[in-house]
Amino acid sequence: MKKFICVLLIIATLNTFVLSSAVNAAFSKTQATEIYRNTKIEEIKSKAYAIGNAEANQVVQVSDTANDKIRVGNVMKLMTLYLTFEAIAEGRITLETKMEVSVAAQEISAGKARVFLNGYKHEKITVKEALEAVCIASANDAAYVLAEGIGGSEQNFVQMMNEKAAELKMSNTTYTDSTGIKTDQYTTAKDLAILGCDILNKYPEITEYTKLTYGKFQHTSTGEGETEMVSSNNLTRGKFYPESDGLIVGSNAEDGFAMVATVSDGTTRSVAVIAGAADENYRAAEIKKLLEYGLVGFEYRKIETAGTFIRKINIKDGKSKKIKTEAAEDFSVLLNKNDFDKVEKKVEITKTIKAPAKKGEIVGEVIYMIDGEELGRVGIALSEDMEKASWFTLLVRRILAFFGLE
Repeated sequence: MKKFICVLLIIATLNTFVLSSAVNAAFSKTQATEIYRNTKIEEIKSKAYAIGNAEANQVVQVSDTANDKIRVGNVMKLMTLYLTFEAIAEGRITLETKMEVSVAAQEISAGKARVFLNGYKHEKITVKEALEAVCIASANDAAYVLAEGIGGSEQNFVQMMNEKAAELKMSNTTYTDSTGIKTDQYTTAKDLAILGCDILNKYPEITEYTKLTYGKFQHTSTGEGETEMVSSNNLTRGKFYPESDGLIVGSNAEDGFAMVATVSDGTTRSVAVIAGAADENYRAAEIKKLLEYGLVGFEYRKIETAGTFIRKINIKDGKSKKIKTEAAEDFSVLLNKNDFDKVEKKVEITKTIKAPAKKGEIVGEVIYMIDGEELGRVGIALSEDMEKASWFTLLVRRILAFFGLE
């Protein structure tokens, strides 16, 4: 009897542990709020993070581990979305383009997030329907359909994914499928921030899909019943940070929970990445902290305007001895708001000017620096035309110069 009671106690203890773990793993707005209140940027507990700005298309702050390779599951679909919006922008497909569901798309998603597309019945769906299914329900079957429809085959599409990653200088990312299902593919927090900034900069309409939290997928071509779609994004669906309007969430059994998120305050758009969070609560709390810091801590500001006077420079044989120059273009930079006063300008004139000269001719560069690090540069252009001086004027100048009087 004593042994029997001990066994019952052990089972009860294990059940309590399992139930407790399940509760801790599930999202709790109360728990997430508590974590958020007690979190400082420098004390983020997730494995890696990154902050970027979509307007500047620039990553501005990362953790020391932001280049560590990590598995993020469904978040890998962000590249599938990128290539879809790129194909739309280039006119290769439209939102109303119909794509046929393959048996492979149906089978690859079995037992995983899906909208139950039927390849055996040759179901057809539009690009718009596929986007909604991926952005709301993380549907693997819909992502696979987009991959085959755009790439011709998923294998070709994966090659396109890796080529785009290389083009964007996502140097530590490797894709092996279009869904994020396979576990032999990796990315980093910094690479995801690069991708998140670029897709929001080029295709901001993505948020019209990623902000959706619920929908019903209509299987029009097969006549089957509708499939309910519910978002897993706790910032939006859980209303933990309803101002956010995307982008994508995911997780990996070994590496934890991940997310690429964004929010706009009407003047700028912050992008943040969390990778390797302990659970959904930490993921939501820490990424909200990062997004808010991205909005209030950084600013994308124009610090030079095209046409602004730079300086007068010497011109040989001109009607005047000096000619005005100006900034050839605008220059904007994303910085911590406290650092704008530290920006220094270095003017380099790289060309000797001789009359006659035309307005707009590039004669040098303005280099913008902070703490010795270059932020960027713009050309210096002549801001006026200059005719050649008359022979008499040139003769007088030479005579004066000979006697040291000029």
